[in-house]
Amino acid sequence: MEDIYKIMKTGLLDILKESINEGGVKKDLYTNLKLSKRNEFYEQFEEIDAYAKRQYDAKMEYEREVEKIGAGNSVFGKKLRHYFTYLQRIGGMEELKNAMETQPHSTGNLPAYKGAIGGLKLVGFNKEYYKPTRMDIKDKIYVLLVNYFHNGGDSRNFMEGPLNIIPAKEWDIDTDYAEDVIEYGTSFGTAYGDNEERIKELVLANPYHFEQDRETYDHDYVGDYKNKEIKSIKSKDLKLVRQAFEQ
Repeated sequence: MEDIYKIMKTGLLDILKESINEGGVKKDLYTNLKLSKRNEFYEQFEEIDAYAKRQYDAKMEYEREVEKIGAGNSVFGKKLRHYFTYLQRIGGMEELKNAMETQPHSTGNLPAYKGAIGGLKLVGFNKEYYKPTRMDIKDKIYVLLVNYFHNGGDSRNFMEGPLNIIPAKEWDIDTDYAEDVIEYGTSFGTAYGDNEERIKELVLANPYHFEQDRETYDHDYVGDYKNKEIKSIKSKDLKLVRQAFEQ
């Protein structure tokens, strides 16, 4: 019996730890379970079981929806086919996907990006932010592009055959760095002496010797990132679900 307890506890700890990394479980639940003794373990099982059930139900709902899309048995699936066909016609999708992966903040002015957004309305998709999955317009375009290429891309007839719907990956990254900056401002102070030209020379040579206060109003970044270090990186799945596109 003790071995069964250990197996159950270890397995749940692994599941909860993975869920913490994905932002789905409170850390104190994981910590309490890890430190719990045999009898205490069962007192927490009800809360853990409820969470596991919610996760399982969400996973099954997603899989059922994906199955309907793939088989062509849903209105959403038919809209996807029309949208993918639209992407073929406007072109530039490979360039757009590459830009979103390599320079995500510079894609807004690409004609292909504007065209991809314009196509959402044509097939009845909503481009507004979808809170339950934290999916914004760029998330939506990217998960659509991932599935567009996964299902054949430019060479596919999307009106025929099944669709194979997959999640896309998004990463939250924190990066520490150092960078050279030029700061523009005004230094305020006083100086002593009876020669104005000499005062000017002394202050310009070493302004910080005379500074009592300052006001900054602008700055320029003049260097590359230095001492770069990834401090945190976490992934999450972007799922192509009907609710995010048909609110």
